[in-house]
Amino acid sequence: MAAKKATPWGKAELLDEVVVRQEAPGPRAFTTHVQLLEVESGERLVRLAYATAAHGWVRRGPVTMRIDDLGKLLEELPGHPELAAAFGLNGGARPRRPGARGLRRRASPG
Repeated sequence: MAAKKATPWGKAELLDEVVVRQEAPGPRAFTTHVQLLEVESGERLVRLAYATAAHGWVRRGPVTMRIDDLGKLLEELPGHPELAAAFGLNGGARPRRPGARGLRRRASPG
């Protein structure tokens, strides 16, 4: 996938995408898109977006998912190892930003 996407961090390449089909009451069908993006600096981003069946183009959030639909997403992630790793799944560690230090804790007083 070589599509470029606009983000607040600049243009990003679409590396991977999971599409979850959802339905709401009535004739409202739509899809939720979970996208793994990479900006020119190498930093990776995860974007959640949706598309309605009526329009077909992907829009940014807000994205709302039912618990059952989250299950569908989790079922799809094993086939997308880099995106799964971004969520800390499939035994993959979440990638860290270059130079990122984890949380620092202060010693408790006393």
